[in-house]
Formats: sequence, structure tokens, C-alpha cells
Amino acid sequence: MNIINKAGTVVKDFFRYWKKPASGNYVSNKEVIAYSVGGMGVQFIVAVSSQILLQANCLLIGSVYGLKPTDLALLLMINTIISIVIQPFKSWLIDNTPGKQGKARPWLLWLGPPCAILMSLTAFIPLSWSKQKILICVGVLYTVMNFIYQFYLGMYTQLVQLETPNTNERAKIISISSIIYSMAPTITGAAFPLIASFFDLGQVDQNFYRVIFPVFSFLGCGLGFFAYFGTKERIILPRRQVQKVKFFDGFVKICKNRYFWINNISTWFTFARTAITGSMMWAYVYMLQNEGIQAVASVVIGTASLVGMVMGPFMIKKMGKRNTVLITDVVFAASMIPLIFYNDNFYMFAAMCYIAFWSSAVQIITTPAMSADALDYQQWKTGDRLEGFSQNFAIINSLVAIGTNYILPFIYEYYGLINDKDVLYDAAVRSPLLSAMALLAVIGGVMHAIPFIFWNMTEKDQARMIEDLKRRAHEQNVLDGCAEASLLSSDEHLNEEGFVDIPAESKGAVCADETSVFDSQDEAAASEDAKED
Repeated sequence: MNIINKAGTVVKDFFRYWKKPASGNYVSNKEVIAYSVGGMGVQFIVAVSSQILLQANCLLIGSVYGLKPTDLALLLMINTIISIVIQPFKSWLIDNTPGKQGKARPWLLWLGPPCAILMSLTAFIPLSWSKQKILICVGVLYTVMNFIYQFYLGMYTQLVQLETPNTNERAKIISISSIIYSMAPTITGAAFPLIASFFDLGQVDQNFYRVIFPVFSFLGCGLGFFAYFGTKERIILPRRQVQKVKFFDGFVKICKNRYFWINNISTWFTFARTAITGSMMWAYVYMLQNEGIQAVASVVIGTASLVGMVMGPFMIKKMGKRNTVLITDVVFAASMIPLIFYNDNFYMFAAMCYIAFWSSAVQIITTPAMSADALDYQQWKTGDRLEGFSQNFAIINSLVAIGTNYILPFIYEYYGLINDKDVLYDAAVRSPLLSAMALLAVIGGVMHAIPFIFWNMTEKDQARMIEDLKRRAHEQNVLDGCAEASLLSSDEHLNEEGFVDIPAESKGAVCADETSVFDSQDEAAASEDAKED
């Protein structure tokens, strides 16, 4: 009965706060659902993008188009250099987005359709063309598509950082949305192999991709609009502050933020962590060789992400985001060790990857939440909201990637994987290759964890910074004549470190109105008021 009562309370609270958020929160359940459904659309596009990689284990690019690992590494290096060149412009655009709809939301409207079009075109390169012509066409399409796709995905991820300044509410929204949008990869994981079974060559048949790419990319584009039309951005700024950030100033400020360094250094080892989990498609096609079991296995393995995303907020609440990351990295590395010595049984391979996918799914919650905390710290430290300029770390990441991009292709070709992917049917070739990638994944898991040892911002620290930002914004609003000084309650006081201490029962009430939590949609009205004055 206790469980039934709790379930009933959850349902009642869901509808009670459908249009209006609970006390101390900023986002209604209606908005959470809109963000989540939009995320489902984004994840359909992610599922398509996972079939378009400049890697030898990509069936379309590596097996269907037959491009060599080193050629793909060259294309990836060129794409990386181009990304470095245009990254500053992209960052400037984000922090100086035109219009009144916010920093992230407009891009979800503008970038979805071209992303779907370019992804679809990638499946229609004629096989009759020469390998050189195919290589050039793949390179051009991938470079343009990847820029738009990464921009699109990044803006969706960033939107939750702008919806609420409450770090616990962020984690909750990320968890709920992750659970809902994880339905997309679950659907595609089961649907793709079943659809492939209707084609003569299965998942190495070009016509298979000519069906799934347009269908799922445009479906994703349509659902992605929910995140644009159903959400708001809320940032703590004085109502009349209009932020304009110069490139050099923004870059210097963001480079002094230790928390961005920690987050980004860890990403340098992502390629190593995904070395073997990214080979699940090889395991399906060349080891399992059964599309019916593959469909079932994809759904089962997909539950690892669901479990991880459900557990994420509870782990964060119990031990904090930093410790959650460290523990899941250790679990990831440990799960890869058995595959160094024994990887030629599909079910053993799948079981270890299940654990790895679980640990990675927990970090789907922690990564954007910690990135948002780093942005809050930046605003508290310098007074700037630098969502766009924080992405300039991608320049440094890309420079690192130029060097690491050749590691996997070197391993592939060293173990005999060059042009003919059919050699993977031979366990004598496949098993040593998987062992090498498992060892690389273990190293990647450990290296990913090390930077977070130096993360010393707790959840309490972040909450105190937010309260201090509210106080500053309110004081500026009073000076600008936009608010009454009485809005600050008498039971507030600054503690010895300069933060605002607020009794638990009143937390979230101070300045949590339109005078300090500044909805992006109110920008035009505020600007007009300023002009009149």
C-alpha cells in the first residue's frame, strides 16, 4: 500500500505542477515534457549520425563505400582543422544570438532541417563512382553535416543549462528527459536490423541507408521543434543588462576557469573509451550473424542506458557529481578488462559492454550538469554568461584530436583491417583486434577519471553562488529602478565568505521572480523600457 500511495502522490504532483513549477523550482512539468520530446527527436538524428562516421567500423562508410581507415583518418583531420577555424565564429554567434528567443532555442528551429537533408544525401552517393570521387564527396558532406549536427546537438544539451539555475532541478530534468528520449535509440536499435533484414545485403546494403536516413532524420527534425516551442530560457541577470562579449575577452576569461579545463581534458580520452563499445556493430554483423537476435539484443543492451539515467540523480544526491563520475569511470574500466583476454563470445562481449554503457549513461546526467555548474561559476566570478565562448575549448580539443585520430586506424591496419571488412568474419583476425581496443578502453576510462580528482565545487557551493547572483541582480535592478528594495527579505544575511545564507524554508523565493530570473522572451520588453528612459 505504501508503494501505491507514493505512486499516487507522484501522479498527483505531476498534474499539480503541469503548468506551474513546484516551490523553489523554475520549470513546469509541461515544459519538462516538451524538452524531453524534443530530445527524442534530437536522438533520432543522433541515431542516424552514428551510422555516418569517418571510422572503419562504420558499415556505410567503411563496408559499403569501402574507404580505407587511413583515408578516413585523413578526412577526419581535415574536418578537425576546418572546425578549429570556424569555432570562434560559432562561439560568437551563440553568445550574441540575434532575436529575443534566447541563446539555444533559436538554433533548434534553424538547424534541424538542413541537418536532416545533409544526412539523407550521404546515403545516395553512387557506388559506380571511383573511390577517390566517393572519398571527396563523403568528406564534403560530412564536414558540412557534422558542423550543423554538432551545433544542433550542442544547443539542445545547453538548453537545460539555461532553463533553470537550480542545479538539482537541472539534474532532475536531465534524468527525466534522458529516460524519455532514450526511447529513440531503443526504437532505432531494434528497428534498424529488422528493416535491414528486408534487403539482400542487410546492413551492408546501400538501399537500407537510403530508407532509414530520410525517415528517421526528418522524424527527428519534426519532434525537435517541441524543444523550441515548448520551453523558455531563464538566466539570472539584471533586467536591463544586454550582454555583448568580445571574442578575445571571452576566450581569456573562459581559459581561466579551472572547471572547464577539467571537463574538457576528460573528453580528450573519449575516443579511447569508445574504442570497443563502438564496435558493437561489428559484433552483431561479423560475430553474431543473426539479425533477429540482434534486434532483441539491441533492446536489452539499450536498457543499460535507461538504468544508468534513472540511477544518475540518486547517485548525485547521495555522493555528489564528482564522486559519481569517478565511480562510474572505475566501473567502466573494470568492465573492459575481461575483454582483453576473452572477447570471442558474443554474449560475454555484450555483457561487458552492457556495464560500460550503464556507466556512460550515468555520465549523460553528470556531464551537462557539471558544465552548467562551471558556467554558473564563470558568471559568479566575472559577471559573464559565456555559453558560446565556453565552446572555444573545442579548438584545444580539436588540436588534441588531430593527434589521436590516427590511433584507432593504426590499430585497425596493424591487425589486418584495411580495405576488406570481411576479414572480421575470421576470429583469428577479429579477436586480437578487439583485445587491443579493450586495452585502449581501459586506459581511456582511467585517464577520463583523473581530471575529476581536482574538481572541488560541491552542490552546496553552487547553490550559494546562485543565491549570490540573485542578490547582485536584485541590487542592480533596484539601482535601475526596476525593483523595490523590500523584495529582499529581512532574514537574509551575508556569511563570512560573502555568500547569501537563506533559511531552508525560503530558499528559491528570493528574487525568483521576473526581476532577476530573466526569461529570454522578456528581453524585448526590457529593452523598450530602457529606450523610453
